[in-house]
Amino acid sequence: MKKPFVMVITLAMIALTVSACWNPSVTAVPITAPWDKMDLPVKDNAIVWESSANKLKVALKADKMAVGEAFVKALEKNGWKLSAQPDLRETSHFYEFEKAGAKAKLEVYDFQNTGVILELE
Repeated sequence: MKKPFVMVITLAMIALTVSACWNPSVTAVPITAPWDKMDLPVKDNAIVWESSANKLKVALKADKMAVGEAFVKALEKNGWKLSAQPDLRETSHFYEFEKAGAKAKLEVYDFQNTGVILELE
């Protein structure tokens, strides 16, 4: 009786330790304009690894669905509207937005948990 209990506790400890060790193989860079003013979900459990005037790349610890929802919500708060039905594929989710004649594309994909590429066109 004691042996199964010890095994369950040991496996739980290993799972917690492994999940706490999220460390993507990218180098963090500062977030730049225009992204820094958009209150995107890149503060917690996220590493910005490319930031330019028209492209943002981020690695995030959360799953694709949660990351996609968080980015869509943040972009909509900034006045962007979904301009097409999201394309939800197994390994990538694609979103298209419009705002005052400008266009943006968001890709949320499998990348050391979840990766994001946000581009202005």
